Amino acid sequence: MVTIRKAEQADCHFLATIILLAESTGFEITAYTKMFDKTMEELLPSFEKMINNPTEGHPLTYKSYLIACVDGIPASAFSVYKEGEFGDSNHLMTGALMTGFDRKSVAQAFGFLKNHGDITIQKKPGTLQIDCVATLPEYRGKGLLKELMKAAEQRGKELGANEIQIQVWKKNEGAVAVYEKSGYKVVQEMMSATDTGNGKILMTKTI
Repeated sequence: MVTIRKAEQADCHFLATIILLAESTGFEITAYTKMFDKTMEELLPSFEKMINNPTEGHPLTYKSYLIACVDGIPASAFSVYKEGEFGDSNHLMTGALMTGFDRKSVAQAFGFLKNHGDITIQKKPGTLQIDCVATLPEYRGKGLLKELMKAAEQRGKELGANEIQIQVWKKNEGAVAVYEKSGYKVVQEMMSATDTGNGKILMTKTI
Protein backbone atom coordinates (compact mmCIF):
# COMPACT_ATOMS: atom_id res chain seq x y z
CA MET A 1 0.00 0.00 0.00
CA VAL A 2 1.26 3.47 -0.93
CA THR A 3 0.82 6.32 1.53
CA ILE A 4 1.99 9.93 1.37
CA ARG A 5 3.10 11.85 4.44
CA LYS A 6 5.11 14.89 5.47
CA ALA A 7 8.70 14.23 6.45
CA GLU A 8 9.71 14.15 10.10
CA GLN A 9 13.00 14.75 11.86
CA ALA A 10 13.62 11.00 12.03
CA ASP A 11 13.66 10.89 8.19
CA CYS A 12 16.86 12.93 7.80
CA HIS A 13 19.07 10.02 6.74
CA PHE A 14 16.54 8.90 4.12
CA LEU A 15 16.11 12.47 2.85
CA ALA A 16 19.86 13.03 2.60
CA THR A 17 19.97 9.91 0.44
CA ILE A 18 17.11 11.24 -1.71
CA ILE A 19 18.81 14.62 -2.24
CA LEU A 20 22.01 12.97 -3.46
CA LEU A 21 20.17 10.36 -5.55
CA ALA A 22 18.25 13.16 -7.25
CA GLU A 23 21.56 14.41 -8.60
CA SER A 24 22.89 11.08 -9.83
CA THR A 25 20.99 10.62 -13.10
CA GLY A 26 24.12 11.22 -15.17
CA PHE A 27 22.76 14.35 -16.87
CA GLU A 28 23.82 16.90 -14.24
CA ILE A 29 26.06 19.84 -15.06
CA THR A 30 25.99 21.05 -11.48
CA ALA A 31 25.56 18.68 -8.53
CA TYR A 32 26.62 18.62 -4.90
CA THR A 33 29.22 15.94 -5.63
CA LYS A 34 30.79 18.29 -8.19
CA MET A 35 30.36 21.41 -6.06
CA PHE A 36 32.17 19.88 -3.08
CA ASP A 37 34.35 17.42 -5.04
CA LYS A 38 33.22 14.51 -2.88
CA THR A 39 31.41 11.22 -3.45
CA MET A 40 27.80 10.60 -2.39
CA GLU A 41 29.04 8.41 0.43
CA GLU A 42 31.35 11.16 1.69
CA LEU A 43 28.60 13.79 1.52
CA LEU A 44 25.86 11.74 3.16
CA PRO A 45 26.79 12.43 6.83
CA SER A 46 27.09 16.18 6.20
CA PHE A 47 23.75 16.30 4.42
CA GLU A 48 22.03 14.27 7.11
CA LYS A 49 23.25 16.80 9.68
CA MET A 50 22.47 19.79 7.47
CA ILE A 51 18.83 19.01 6.65
CA ASN A 52 18.07 18.37 10.33
CA ASN A 53 17.02 21.99 10.76
CA PRO A 54 13.61 23.59 11.38
CA THR A 55 13.77 26.36 8.77
CA GLU A 56 11.27 26.18 5.92
CA GLY A 57 10.93 27.39 2.34
CA HIS A 58 13.89 25.63 0.68
CA PRO A 59 15.03 22.09 -0.28
CA LEU A 60 17.69 21.64 2.43
CA THR A 61 15.40 21.03 5.39
CA TYR A 62 13.29 18.02 6.29
CA LYS A 63 10.38 20.40 6.83
CA SER A 64 9.93 20.81 3.05
CA TYR A 65 9.59 17.16 2.06
CA LEU A 66 6.74 14.86 1.14
CA ILE A 67 7.49 11.15 1.36
CA ALA A 68 5.85 8.24 -0.44
CA CYS A 69 5.90 5.08 1.65
CA VAL A 70 5.31 1.51 0.45
CA ASP A 71 3.83 -0.59 3.25
CA GLY A 72 5.11 2.01 5.69
CA ILE A 73 8.67 2.09 4.33
CA PRO A 74 9.96 5.42 2.90
CA ALA A 75 10.59 4.86 -0.81
CA SER A 76 10.37 8.15 -2.69
CA ALA A 77 10.34 11.85 -1.86
CA PHE A 78 10.80 15.41 -3.03
CA SER A 79 10.87 18.87 -1.52
CA VAL A 80 7.85 21.10 -2.07
CA TYR A 81 7.57 24.67 -0.86
CA LYS A 82 6.17 28.06 -1.82
CA GLU A 83 8.92 30.32 -3.11
CA GLY A 84 9.35 33.42 -0.96
CA GLU A 85 7.02 32.31 1.83
CA PHE A 86 9.85 32.38 4.37
CA GLY A 87 12.34 34.48 2.40
CA ASP A 88 14.48 33.90 -0.68
CA SER A 89 15.11 30.16 -0.98
CA ASN A 90 18.68 30.62 -2.28
CA HIS A 91 19.62 32.64 0.81
CA LEU A 92 17.99 30.07 3.06
CA MET A 93 19.88 27.26 1.32
CA THR A 94 23.17 29.10 1.82
CA GLY A 95 22.45 29.30 5.54
CA ALA A 96 21.68 25.57 5.63
CA LEU A 97 24.91 24.72 3.80
CA MET A 98 26.88 26.66 6.39
CA THR A 99 25.60 24.28 9.08
CA GLY A 100 26.99 21.24 7.26
CA PHE A 101 30.21 22.53 5.72
CA ASP A 102 33.00 24.91 6.63
CA ARG A 103 33.14 28.37 5.06
CA LYS A 104 35.95 27.44 2.67
CA SER A 105 34.02 24.47 1.27
CA VAL A 106 30.88 26.56 0.79
CA ALA A 107 32.89 29.28 -0.97
CA GLN A 108 34.38 26.62 -3.27
CA ALA A 109 30.90 25.28 -4.03
CA PHE A 110 29.52 28.68 -4.92
CA GLY A 111 32.56 29.39 -7.06
CA PHE A 112 31.69 26.27 -9.03
CA LEU A 113 28.09 27.44 -9.44
CA LYS A 114 29.25 30.88 -10.56
CA ASN A 115 31.22 29.26 -13.38
CA HIS A 116 27.93 27.75 -14.59
CA GLY A 117 25.80 30.83 -14.12
CA ASP A 118 24.60 30.63 -17.71
CA ILE A 119 22.12 27.89 -16.77
CA THR A 120 20.60 29.65 -13.77
CA ILE A 121 16.80 29.97 -13.80
CA GLN A 122 15.25 32.31 -11.27
CA LYS A 123 12.42 30.98 -9.13
CA LYS A 124 9.18 32.95 -9.30
CA PRO A 125 7.90 34.19 -5.93
CA GLY A 126 4.53 32.75 -4.97
CA THR A 127 4.94 29.58 -7.04
CA LEU A 128 5.13 26.08 -5.62
CA GLN A 129 8.63 24.68 -6.15
CA ILE A 130 9.39 20.97 -6.53
CA ASP A 131 13.01 19.94 -6.11
CA CYS A 132 15.26 16.97 -5.23
CA VAL A 133 13.03 14.32 -6.80
CA ALA A 134 14.15 10.72 -6.34
CA THR A 135 12.98 7.18 -5.65
CA LEU A 136 15.04 4.40 -4.12
CA PRO A 137 16.10 2.02 -6.93
CA GLU A 138 14.14 -0.96 -5.60
CA TYR A 139 10.87 1.01 -5.67
CA ARG A 140 11.07 2.58 -9.11
CA GLY A 141 8.32 1.88 -11.63
CA LYS A 142 5.56 1.69 -9.03
CA GLY A 143 3.92 5.06 -9.75
CA LEU A 144 5.17 6.71 -6.55
CA LEU A 145 6.10 9.96 -8.28
CA LYS A 146 2.58 10.27 -9.66
CA GLU A 147 1.13 9.99 -6.16
CA LEU A 148 3.60 12.53 -4.82
CA MET A 149 2.67 14.95 -7.60
CA LYS A 150 -1.01 14.69 -6.65
CA ALA A 151 -0.11 15.47 -3.04
CA ALA A 152 2.05 18.40 -4.15
CA GLU A 153 -0.83 19.93 -6.10
CA GLN A 154 -3.04 19.69 -3.03
CA ARG A 155 -0.27 21.25 -0.96
CA GLY A 156 0.01 24.08 -3.48
CA LYS A 157 -3.70 24.83 -3.25
CA GLU A 158 -3.48 24.89 0.54
CA LEU A 159 -0.66 27.43 0.32
CA GLY A 160 -2.51 29.60 -2.18
CA ALA A 161 -0.17 28.93 -5.11
CA ASN A 162 -1.67 28.67 -8.60
CA GLU A 163 1.44 27.45 -10.41
CA ILE A 164 3.98 24.68 -9.83
CA GLN A 165 7.55 24.97 -11.13
CA ILE A 166 10.17 22.28 -11.53
CA GLN A 167 13.62 22.53 -13.09
CA VAL A 168 15.02 19.59 -15.07
CA TRP A 169 18.20 18.92 -17.02
CA LYS A 170 17.43 19.06 -20.74
CA LYS A 171 19.23 15.79 -21.48
CA ASN A 172 17.12 13.97 -18.90
CA GLU A 173 14.46 13.19 -21.48
CA GLY A 174 12.88 10.48 -19.34
CA ALA A 175 12.12 12.92 -16.53
CA VAL A 176 10.83 15.53 -18.97
CA ALA A 177 8.45 12.96 -20.48
CA VAL A 178 7.14 11.95 -17.05
CA TYR A 179 6.35 15.54 -16.14
CA GLU A 180 4.75 16.22 -19.51
CA LYS A 181 2.40 13.28 -18.93
CA SER A 182 1.45 14.92 -15.64
CA GLY A 183 0.50 18.15 -17.40
CA TYR A 184 3.73 20.14 -17.13
CA LYS A 185 4.95 22.29 -20.03
CA VAL A 186 8.42 23.58 -20.91
CA VAL A 187 8.38 27.38 -20.63
CA GLN A 188 12.08 28.29 -20.48
CA GLU A 189 15.46 26.86 -21.43
CA MET A 190 18.93 28.00 -20.35
CA MET A 191 21.50 26.16 -22.45
CA SER A 192 25.01 25.43 -21.21
CA ALA A 193 28.05 26.90 -22.91
CA THR A 194 30.19 23.95 -21.83
CA ASP A 195 27.87 20.93 -22.17
CA THR A 196 26.58 20.85 -25.74
CA GLY A 197 22.86 20.18 -25.98
CA ASN A 198 22.34 20.32 -22.24
CA GLY A 199 21.12 22.93 -19.80
CA LYS A 200 18.31 23.69 -17.40
CA ILE A 201 14.69 23.73 -18.51
CA LEU A 202 11.80 25.14 -16.51
CA MET A 203 8.54 23.21 -16.56
CA THR A 204 5.33 24.59 -15.08
CA LYS A 205 1.77 23.52 -14.40
CA THR A 206 -1.26 25.60 -13.43
CA ILE A 207 -3.24 24.31 -10.45
